[in-house]
Amino acid sequence: MSTEPCGVCGDPVPFASAVHVVVHTRTEDGVVDHYLCRGCYERDVEPLFA
Repeated sequence: MSTEPCGVCGDPVPFASAVHVVVHTRTEDGVVDHYLCRGCYERDVEPLFA
């Protein structure tokens, strides 16, 4: 099973259950593209859009 490191905690996350987060920063950094584990997403990212 393929894994990706979580962009927050660094733990390996099975690709099939990872949350894909893409943010266009509108800066020279361009697009920030990370995979997150469900726990980090729910704790750190989801509340930003609630």
